Amino acid sequence: MSSDRPIGVIGLGEMGGTIAQRILSVGHPVIGLDKSPSIEDPDSAHFERAQHPSDVAGRCDVVLIVVHTDDQVRDVIFGERGLIETARPGTVVVVHSTVDPATCTVLSNDLADRDIALIDAGMSRGRGSMRDGVLTLFAGGDANTLEEARWALHLYSNNIVHAGPVGAGMVLKLCNNLLLHSNRLAMLEVAHIAETAGLPREALLDGVRSSTGSSWVLEHWGTKDDDALGAGIGSHPFVDRTTREIELALRYAKRLGLTLPATTATGKYLSDILTDGLPTHFGTDASGEGRATGLVRRNRIIEEFRANGGRLGGIREAWEILLLTTLGARSGQRRTTPLAYQREGDDLFVFASDGGSDKTPDWYHNIRANPKVTVEIDSRTFEAISVELTGQERDQVYARQVARDPEYARYEASTSRTIPVVRLQEIPG
Repeated sequence: MSSDRPIGVIGLGEMGGTIAQRILSVGHPVIGLDKSPSIEDPDSAHFERAQHPSDVAGRCDVVLIVVHTDDQVRDVIFGERGLIETARPGTVVVVHSTVDPATCTVLSNDLADRDIALIDAGMSRGRGSMRDGVLTLFAGGDANTLEEARWALHLYSNNIVHAGPVGAGMVLKLCNNLLLHSNRLAMLEVAHIAETAGLPREALLDGVRSSTGSSWVLEHWGTKDDDALGAGIGSHPFVDRTTREIELALRYAKRLGLTLPATTATGKYLSDILTDGLPTHFGTDASGEGRATGLVRRNRIIEEFRANGGRLGGIREAWEILLLTTLGARSGQRRTTPLAYQREGDDLFVFASDGGSDKTPDWYHNIRANPKVTVEIDSRTFEAISVELTGQERDQVYARQVARDPEYARYEASTSRTIPVVRLQEIPG
């Protein structure tokens, strides 16, 4: 099945614009729109710009949605002058945006009442150019609907994987994203090892590229990766997209009741490393500038924690932290530190791991000098006495923390010191 009617493309940014250009290059007309005035129209006589999604839907059998967020997808379909106002029965809506699988399921059910079909089709770049139609689509939806729309999808995709019913395409996309981003974090750490050891970058890339550790990230190593090994790339759409994709995947896994230590570590570290640079967070001798950047990051977490009743949002939503305020051992000034904790009944335990560093964190030295501390957890604030555990009791509590978060095993393996475990005992008010 095919159609001479235009294909609608809503969202003409990097991905949507490239898809539109590809469709136009093979001679098929496109009706497109983008809310951003800075996005220029594709240079083609076959392109027509619309003002509203409803202007697109009435004239197209297939409409592609390539916007950024779940809310934007919903607005394109059901918002003012949305697709739903003019879409005819039999129209196929293809969601290319990376969104929550549940969003696709809900939208599909709502559209089905109008005899309008939805396919969720997560996108992944292949080993060629998108401009040449090299693009993988992870598609979720009814098999017959996918076949009806395949003629349009094949204009810009050379690999369509039918993952299952609506939502399955996004699940596969999120899985792919987590592998991509986790591999990027691993490659940055490996490159950091090589750089510290004096191994030339090209020797690392050429050697691994021809061996079992090769990956898409390695084959496409570029300036953003180099920057992440230095001062970082700062606030950048690439970081925003990476953060959002990891956040979506980890939220979905949490709904499934899954514990994912490796990919949780990716969510915990990658965005900050890309923004500020790896040496800022894990360098063996962080510069003064790096320490200042780390301080800014810590203060942002503290401010967010206090503003939201002891909760963090975005990529840090799954973090379970408390704020520990100590008196400086030398300065006598109050210092607040965000820390992961373990709760067992009325007991709270914190761990002076410092990410596996050989240096014991400052807050630990502070409590050795001044055991009385202030604890903020959830929406509560109270005074406590800090007591360091020793011997078997310390080992048992740390072992339970490793079982809860295997990353603590890495911390222990990374340092020659014994990581202190501290109980925080609330002082009755």
